[in-house]
Amino acid sequence: MYAVKNRFYKHSKLDEDRFRMILELFSKDMTAVQCAKQTGVNVRSVNSIYLKLRDRIAHWCESNASGTPGLHASRNTDSITAVGPTYIDSASDGVIGVYLYLMEDQVYSALLNGALPGEPVVNEEGNWREYPIGIDVRRDMRLKIKNSTFQSAHAAGDIERIEEFGAFLRLRLTKFKGLRREKFYFHLKESEYRYNHRQEDLNSLLLNMLGETPIE
Repeated sequence: MYAVKNRFYKHSKLDEDRFRMILELFSKDMTAVQCAKQTGVNVRSVNSIYLKLRDRIAHWCESNASGTPGLHASRNTDSITAVGPTYIDSASDGVIGVYLYLMEDQVYSALLNGALPGEPVVNEEGNWREYPIGIDVRRDMRLKIKNSTFQSAHAAGDIERIEEFGAFLRLRLTKFKGLRREKFYFHLKESEYRYNHRQEDLNSLLLNMLGETPIE
């Protein structure tokens, strides 16, 4: 069987109109189950498309966060290690360590790994600030912030932005009623993308992104 022509999804048997319906619902942050009910596409296929979209968004975020270090950090939460008195991912408390990089009105994120420092950092030019936080993925997705991080963020006027992003992240992730550890990175980067483009038409942005580089 020949694949149906679809400018946004290479080698897909899904026609472009149906794919655009799925993309629109994804842009509205509908779950895969909700999307499947509205489009008539089975949940497994929708989940596969959602994963491809999240992977593409993560790649886009990684390549467009110029000027911030550490954004090439591992996507694998199982490889995270601790440096000094900082947050780690552990089976006992379910906290995943994350670095937030604040640059103007944007927030970028990376998983904490052994190559990164464990305390807040402001670069010499002063155009980005780096804060280590923890995210409780086993309980309620709340941020865990060390006192030193809180004090530094408060002094720099960043604490409201960190808490705003944390609330945005928590609102998105708690609706999944549990999150598999290996998918956390993709949801983190999707939340980063949505937050940084919250005043824009996400569907149009994703159509442009996929028009340039379709998923496969």
